[in-house]
Amino acid sequence: MNRYEFELMTFIEKNGEAAYPMRTLSDSLKISGTAISKCLETLVTDGLLDNQDDVLKVTTKGLEALEPYRVKKAVVMAAGSGSRMMPATADRPKPLVTVKGVRILDTLLDAIVAVGIRNVTIVRGYKKEKFDEIVEKYPFIKFIDNDRYDKENNISSAILALDEIDDCYLCESDLYITNPEIIAKYQYVSNFLGSYSLETDDWSFQLDDNGHIINYQKGNTYCWNYYGISYWTKEDSAQLRKDWSELYETNKDVFWEEVPLILRKENYGVEIRQCNKSDIMEIDNYYELAQLDPSYK
Repeated sequence: MNRYEFELMTFIEKNGEAAYPMRTLSDSLKISGTAISKCLETLVTDGLLDNQDDVLKVTTKGLEALEPYRVKKAVVMAAGSGSRMMPATADRPKPLVTVKGVRILDTLLDAIVAVGIRNVTIVRGYKKEKFDEIVEKYPFIKFIDNDRYDKENNISSAILALDEIDDCYLCESDLYITNPEIIAKYQYVSNFLGSYSLETDDWSFQLDDNGHIINYQKGNTYCWNYYGISYWTKEDSAQLRKDWSELYETNKDVFWEEVPLILRKENYGVEIRQCNKSDIMEIDNYYELAQLDPSYK
């Protein structure tokens, strides 16, 4: 199915059987009413959508058509020490620090589980044995140990997880998720989460005329703030495995995301999946942690 049909199908699948005003569909999907009308006609004719008295429903055939786009795997990078969060990270990795009684990592894993993903791999390093405590809640978790986390950059975690990078989410582990819907059940193209900013001094990117990420850098204007939650298609996953492997041979001080966004950007066409700044809280240091959870003061 084409992109417009995919967006329409996944919107109805997510929100359920209902009568959807054309304005609601157009505003929600950022697609013209004319294009949506054409998509509806095609999808109903093909038996992917049922339209009874303007009530739309994804059919069994429609769910089968969406299945190739359903994300079934996630890889979580969690090897770092989180030194800027000391003393909260003195005895545990940053993802296992609690905010108001909830582990930071749980907010991501709960969102992943909510869309039916059970194939989850965590690359751990600093105080790796502490991650065993999450197995009781998430018994399906698999671990990869990165014992080079303090000697090499995060590309070393990517290299160790090569066999798991295949049509999957690839996520940082230290993001406190306030809106679990940022993890979608279905994906169409490779993308990073981003929120729009007029100006930022943080990591960010802009878009070219084709809607692909360019100018990934620290500090920018009229840009999108970078969040470490991405999705990679099967084709781009294969390209990542190849590019990471080649670059790792000569440079172990690379951040994995620099490869598709800077060093080998010509091999990819990565989009931005828009989110709100309130959907994710990045806790960079102990001061910010104490602002969110007064118990640390």
